[in-house]
Amino acid sequence: MRGLRSLEALYRTASTSRVLNLFQVHEKNSEEEEYAQRPFFQDSTLNRAIFVKHRLRSDETYLMPRSSTVATKIIFPFDKRTLRAGGQSIFIGQAGYQQKLIEMLGGEHGHMDEDFRLLTLLSKLPSLDPFLLKETLTRYGFAPADCYFAMSTADIERMRSFVGEQIRELIALAFGGSNNHMGESIKRMVDAILTKDTESRLDPLRVTLGLDGQQFEDSIFSWKGFLYFKWQFRGSMVKLQALVSALDRVALEGAVDRVLDTSISNQRTALKKAVQKAARGCVAILGLYDDAFNDLVEHGNAAAFRKFLLEAPRLFIELGHSMGVISHITSFWDYRFPNPNRLHMQASEFHEMLNEFLTSLTETTYEDLSPKV
Repeated sequence: MRGLRSLEALYRTASTSRVLNLFQVHEKNSEEEEYAQRPFFQDSTLNRAIFVKHRLRSDETYLMPRSSTVATKIIFPFDKRTLRAGGQSIFIGQAGYQQKLIEMLGGEHGHMDEDFRLLTLLSKLPSLDPFLLKETLTRYGFAPADCYFAMSTADIERMRSFVGEQIRELIALAFGGSNNHMGESIKRMVDAILTKDTESRLDPLRVTLGLDGQQFEDSIFSWKGFLYFKWQFRGSMVKLQALVSALDRVALEGAVDRVLDTSISNQRTALKKAVQKAARGCVAILGLYDDAFNDLVEHGNAAAFRKFLLEAPRLFIELGHSMGVISHITSFWDYRFPNPNRLHMQASEFHEMLNEFLTSLTETTYEDLSPKV
């Protein structure tokens, strides 16, 4: 682990979809009763670790039992009070990882069965978005405290202007604000929605939706989830379109026989179709949100939007899975081709990369995250 610089940067700037920072959750909530009563992991050291969806480097792939470009890394800070000293890490699922992890945790393993079950579940998730994470854990019978499902500070800051655009029309409906105060009303509501403040500042919205108590808390979480995925989708589609248009422009290097050339050509075509299918699926689910929200702001139909928010969590699994896969594909493409004007790659390596992309989009589905009954 690269210690000081990498851990502190991770703490400050990491995206919610890539990082689950239990160290930060501990710092902010360790004195809260709910945090003590409903931990994420039973092991206290594991419950202060940092989990990262990590793009494997070439010198790391041997650690994993099968070919994969992404693994879930567990990072343990050396100092329980600060990240400045760096940390040690291990990948979930690497050869012999359970015994190695037990040793890292002090050698005790009597209470680890449920923690290992949860670790396996985390490794299967394509991203660590809190909305996908919470609904998947609920399906498997895990119920950590709500504080574990907060968005990262970095994502909140990046989302502010987008959310403001989305809720402008709702301000007039729920708050009755005049144009003179619209800017301030939007800012207050964005702050209330994106942070865990669902009390007095959102009272007009609570009244509009006819919700109270935990129902209202859950509805705001659902709304935040769709705003998050819609914001993420807009950026991902720009990257995905660039990727698709660049596929045919990658110059192949090294030996390319007829069989390999034909296989790569077929892969390019199949990947374009798989990308389009995944994008259409995301658009369809986000369209359900748009229809319900527009019905609220254009026709004042609070009941329809209320119904959608209460039913929304079941959609997070499918939407979150697709968004996670798309995010990993586009981020790896950007990593492999940092200069869009210099697209060249060894033919065999390009073949492997396309195959990995296709596998991610077509062979692993959100249904794999459903518990078998």
